[in-house]
Amino acid sequence: MATTVVAANCIVTVTESYDLNGVSYGNSKTKSFTSKGKILQRIMNVSTSDPAIINFGAADSAGQVTVGDYAYFRISNLDDTNFVRLTLYNGADSFFYKLLAGDTFVLMSNEMEVDEGTTFTAFADITQIKADANTAACDIEIMAVTT
Repeated sequence: MATTVVAANCIVTVTESYDLNGVSYGNSKTKSFTSKGKILQRIMNVSTSDPAIINFGAADSAGQVTVGDYAYFRISNLDDTNFVRLTLYNGADSFFYKLLAGDTFVLMSNEMEVDEGTTFTAFADITQIKADANTAACDIEIMAVTT
């Protein structure tokens, strides 16, 4: 059976608008990810026990998207009080990011490097992202777009 899904473009726009002392500052940038036909989007509750929220692997499966088809990933902290600690893991190293209440984290590439010294080695694909609520469980929204 052939698919009936028609690939479409994912358009991401970031806009800053700031007025200070009568002067306007800001800009708007748009990036298009063309011919994408898969999306994973959900709102989930994360606890303080560091659960995995998405995996990137060789094939699509429950909670996992194909790493080779990666295009765009967004996570938003829907809590109005507590922060969430994100852990991005590349199979060997971890990178940690503090996502404050109401904030959004965007990845337009799935490669990372953790430098524990002073020399860049190489980028490696992110294989897993975890979210750990700071004080109490938090709702988050995730969106992953792939080919």
